[in-house]
Amino acid sequence: MPMKFVLRIALITILLLNISCIDDGTDCGSLGNQSLDIVGISGTNVAIGNSFSDFITIGSGITLTYSEFGIRAIPEATYQNQAALEGGFQAYACSPAPPQPTEEIAEIAVFSSADYVQASSNKVFTAGDTLNTLFKIYDTYSGRIVGLPDFLVEDDLVAADEPFTLQLTVTPQESTEHQFTVHYRLENGEFYQFTTDPITIVP
Repeated sequence: MPMKFVLRIALITILLLNISCIDDGTDCGSLGNQSLDIVGISGTNVAIGNSFSDFITIGSGITLTYSEFGIRAIPEATYQNQAALEGGFQAYACSPAPPQPTEEIAEIAVFSSADYVQASSNKVFTAGDTLNTLFKIYDTYSGRIVGLPDFLVEDDLVAADEPFTLQLTVTPQESTEHQFTVHYRLENGEFYQFTTDPITIVP
């Protein structure tokens, strides 16, 4: 077979493959299922406005009312192609499908470096105690806004790479400087945490 003919066939094949992958505005998806793997978590203090999407990242030494205060947590993930993991090859047609979470959340817990005294009952949450009952969570992935304890009783909590926000819901008795630590544990035993900058919470 003449070399020119072979080259011509190869060129036509490449052109046809490229044409078949022109994005016509629809998501053609991936030829292999992508999955995401949580590998860490980071977070920061935020001032929350009228909604959870209305927030400003704040630094150390700021004073903020409890109702405006939030912690924005950002899970960190790597992305893998399932076909490649199973010994196949990684190939895409047009735009790849979004990676799918494969892990589940076992626990989210919030702690403070200082005592938190509840104004309405004088109940003292000692430094190092779990403060989960004082927070609600906005989970971007599911779109739910619920008390953190209520969120954690749900089965099959997806460990997505979407940020989530924790907001204080209980008035403190007095102004106190806090440095919050958030624990994030997965069902597979992986454990991650972060600690925020110091901030003064006022009634």
